[in-house]
Amino acid sequence: MTAQISAYGRLVADVQSRTTNNGNPMAFTRMAVTLPCQKAENGEATFWLAVTAFGRQAQALAKHQKGDLVSVAGNMQVNQWTGNDGGTQTGYQVIADSVISARTARPSGKKGQQGQAIDALRRAQEPIPTTGTGYEGWEQTQPYDNF
Repeated sequence: MTAQISAYGRLVADVQSRTTNNGNPMAFTRMAVTLPCQKAENGEATFWLAVTAFGRQAQALAKHQKGDLVSVAGNMQVNQWTGNDGGTQTGYQVIADSVISARTARPSGKKGQQGQAIDALRRAQEPIPTTGTGYEGWEQTQPYDNF
């Protein structure tokens, strides 16, 4: 079985590029994805995700740097290893089938400052008004929202 993931977030490390033994390009980095979380102080939790891409997607990823906003999609993997403290550590990784830049371009053709993408993200995260919907007073708490 496989799990697919689509994530939009900010790169927290510069992209590292390599070439596989058979000559294919490979790139990898890490990203932070902000998710809603009712139990968190500010209502948000950060999901840390390693990103690995091959071929044309590796070339697309390699054009980015730490701080850039990107959208990635692909197969999700769970990795476990023994940490320095002897405990089991868990990390999450996406093997990217798709890498899309969230960079914006200004009308003059110069690279933007990702303002439009950030505005769109903020609009998407705004709460939807619930007045008159018939669901007033009904609170839905998901059982897995305890982190």
